[in-house]
Amino acid sequence: MAARATSVDDIGKYLRPSRYIRRLRLLAASFSSPITSYEEDALIDFVFQKTLVLNRLTTLDLGMGSERLLLAVSIASKERTTDEATAVLDFGGACGIHFKLASLLFPESKFRWAVVETPAMVKRARALETDSLRFFEDIKSAQLWLGEIALMNSNSALQYVEDPLRTLKELLELSPEVALWERMMLSNTQTQTDWQRSMLFDHGPGASLPGFRNRPVVQKITRLSRADFLSHHEAQYRLRCSAEDQTFSTYLFSRDRSKFQRKTPAQLSGSLRSIAAPGSSSRMD
Repeated sequence: MAARATSVDDIGKYLRPSRYIRRLRLLAASFSSPITSYEEDALIDFVFQKTLVLNRLTTLDLGMGSERLLLAVSIASKERTTDEATAVLDFGGACGIHFKLASLLFPESKFRWAVVETPAMVKRARALETDSLRFFEDIKSAQLWLGEIALMNSNSALQYVEDPLRTLKELLELSPEVALWERMMLSNTQTQTDWQRSMLFDHGPGASLPGFRNRPVVQKITRLSRADFLSHHEAQYRLRCSAEDQTFSTYLFSRDRSKFQRKTPAQLSGSLRSIAAPGSSSRMD
């Protein structure tokens, strides 16, 4: 049987030029001027626009932990009536992406959702506020609007604040029924600082959007000691599930009623101190 002649089309399919073009574009983008602040307009607008286009086809983005948020919301809402809103404090929740995700996954549920963010992100996201969604620059203001908190959600945010341990204590002092820490960057030894480099198109769920130029995003991070992080949950919570890999760690806790008696709203208001928003550094949302 005669060997089949190789055509130009066959060579093109084998080499797949489009793959190399994409790689060259990414390489060129990596040499662009970096984004070094979460307050920068290019990053804020990119996250804002990605939030707008999120739909049912892009909700189950495993990279952003949507399946674990689904579990956390289910646990936090299980003792509430149909008419009762589930109160959520979303620390570092960008333009409300997690609220939109939860609303799509639980269309019959009601939420009272407070996002704590940087001043620039809050200013941009205020256009998306509803009766159920609000944006705040500090934890205390968010808690006062929410009242009793059912779920504290934080997705890849704690490592970007100036003092992660202090922020951790402030959030746990709210005594949420459920605490979901998604995509944490922890240290297996002592707390230490590091630098993270990513690309703009890595931020937010779903595919990149037209009209944006890919650029590097360079940010300082603080890797909180894993032992310190876990020990601060022992008095109030039990670990429901966890996932760890070389880069990120995820932990889902629920309150252990045998260990802890919930504080009243008056006690919480008296003990809370105002805290800065998630920080001026960029992060992957």
